[in-house]
Amino acid sequence: TFVVTGNLESLGRDDVEDLIKNYGGRITKAVSGKTSYLVVGDDPGPSKLEKAKKNKTWCLHEDDLLELLRASNPGGAASTQAADEPEPIVEEEAPVMKSEPVVKAEPAEKHQPASSAAKSKGKERASHPIPAANRASIAPGSQLWTDKYKPKTLDELCGHRTQAENLIKWLNVWATGKIPDPRAVLISGPPGIGKTTVANLASELAGFDVLELNASDQRNKKSLQEVLSPAIGNRSILEFDRNALSKLEDERDQLNGKGKFAGGQSGEKKLVIVMDEVDGMSGGDRGGNAELIQMIKRTRVPIICICNDRSSPKVRSLANSCYDLKFQRPRADQMKGRMMTIARNENLKLDENALRQLVESTQNDIRQIINLMSSYALKSSSMSYLDSKAFSSVNKKEVAVGPFDIIGKYLNGGVNMGMSFADKIDLYYNDFSIIPLFVQENYIDNTPNAARTGSNNKPAAELATLECLAEASDYISQADVVDSKIRGSQQWGLMPLHSVMSCVGPAYHMRGSHNGMYRFPGWLGQNSKGNKTSRLLREIQSNMRLRVSVDKTELRKSYIPAMVPELTRPLIDNQIEGADAVIGVMDHYYLNKDNWDAMLELHLGGVDILKQIPSTVKSAFTREYNKRTHPIAFQSSVGASAAKAAMKAAAIRPDDEGVVDDDMMEVDDDEDGGSDDDVGNDKLIKAPKAKAKRKTPTGGSGKAAPSKRRAPAKPRARK
Repeated sequence: TFVVTGNLESLGRDDVEDLIKNYGGRITKAVSGKTSYLVVGDDPGPSKLEKAKKNKTWCLHEDDLLELLRASNPGGAASTQAADEPEPIVEEEAPVMKSEPVVKAEPAEKHQPASSAAKSKGKERASHPIPAANRASIAPGSQLWTDKYKPKTLDELCGHRTQAENLIKWLNVWATGKIPDPRAVLISGPPGIGKTTVANLASELAGFDVLELNASDQRNKKSLQEVLSPAIGNRSILEFDRNALSKLEDERDQLNGKGKFAGGQSGEKKLVIVMDEVDGMSGGDRGGNAELIQMIKRTRVPIICICNDRSSPKVRSLANSCYDLKFQRPRADQMKGRMMTIARNENLKLDENALRQLVESTQNDIRQIINLMSSYALKSSSMSYLDSKAFSSVNKKEVAVGPFDIIGKYLNGGVNMGMSFADKIDLYYNDFSIIPLFVQENYIDNTPNAARTGSNNKPAAELATLECLAEASDYISQADVVDSKIRGSQQWGLMPLHSVMSCVGPAYHMRGSHNGMYRFPGWLGQNSKGNKTSRLLREIQSNMRLRVSVDKTELRKSYIPAMVPELTRPLIDNQIEGADAVIGVMDHYYLNKDNWDAMLELHLGGVDILKQIPSTVKSAFTREYNKRTHPIAFQSSVGASAAKAAMKAAAIRPDDEGVVDDDMMEVDDDEDGGSDDDVGNDKLIKAPKAKAKRKTPTGGSGKAAPSKRRAPAKPRARK
């Protein structure tokens, strides 16, 4: 176990830590009685040197550390000791230890250096890209590791044992013939941590057959009614699928060795319905969520619902009808034993630090860790810390981190100390607008690690807490100045500085243990309330402007405290008879009923004064005020336009009946020498030529026979 302090000459802090981890060592942030070596560089931390001297911890310079690593066994495991391991190096020239060396009181055998689990892989990979021991894993028809190593007992689970036991107890109530309340279970937690695996395992151990519906199935209202209605009634849905029943019985017989259920009921067919990914019901599953809630209320078989996002609006209504089981991400030490067993069975040599790196890069996703191990086993038979770091960086899992998770990482002492400066800044960028508010809301409830002196000196601890609070509040006040520059003049290049001032700095001083639960920022609600009261005060000032000439601040400080008693005391003393006096004061200052309510809300004791007025008196006062007419100081544009329209509608119109306009009067065209209708005066219109008279037939009279044709119509005059 190593602790690094100060700046080394040729190696950076991350390089030193990676080197130690690659050789099987463990890195911690603080010196304790379990620390084996303290690596000292330039400008070391005085507190770490003092603790090393107190615990008699061995100190090493950079050259001593490199010599120790060279002398370690490069082919052994982390716990294997080299036969020819040299004597531990005792540091006698540490900056704070010039007078006396720091030496362990225990025998030197207890502090032998950790050996390496990594090997040189150049020659190994040159012969064949896939090791012979692992070539069978890519054979046709080979089983996935996630299916091959699916837990069969509770001991094989990576955490969640308590949740699995509670689920089995709930299923056992169904097995006895009783219907528990509630009739369904809601399992919630991040993806990849084993929620569906626990549901299936608990159902098998309780003696139930599983009918699973996930996102690949259609789960709208009609489909749920067709599929689940038989199971919800008196009949069992298994009678509709004999092949599935036969297969389940064969698997159960192989598991239990006999034709009995794990619950001890022989031959009885029991069913549990697993609704996976209920928060993923999309538009194609219209009505499915509401139908599922109704089915839960009348079901006769257990229903297990699984979701990833417990706070989803689709899940909130469902959670009220279910027994809630919340799953957390398993810790690295909970997964260590199971992952090492899988690696050993697959002939994959896995270093402990490499496993921790996989856990960190996958955000504790068990399924992804197993898949990464199976993929890596195709090209190598051993994984060192550096190998896992390079491999997991390519397959790193990015997850959305909520603000409550971020504030926990900032203020939790152990988590904060294990993060680098860059990681702390990256947390700020998840939501840079609200994370500083979370820090400002919750930092005061923390007990900082610096205040834990280890003694019963309570005044000293309180003084240390106040000093940390002062430092953190100073950072937050400076962050507010930087934030005004960013948002006021759009200087977005100051955001890294703002992240340090608003989040990283306060968390550095206040990291420790939190008292209670983390709270949502109250500033958001108070800011909304402040905007509302400012608007009410502005309206009151606008109406009173004809009587008083003060700003909003003076109105709030001087006038409202003096006027509130005049507006309420008559109603308290004289009941409704005092309404005339109150309305008289309101009309004098051009106040309306909304201003009366606002002044009571703005007054410090307004709520208590309002309680002294009976509700009947308040209702009668409102009716009395609405019956009367009141003066208005300023008329709004909407009211002015409405009044103008009403005046226009009510205006007296003149009687113009019988009046002849100029357009209606006839004009004598003779005076002009022609009419507009005369086409002869229009040069653009040619008059038709007159047709010649028809000649009479020979021997007839001189008169022509009358023609039956109509005369051509007279062309219309152009107006």
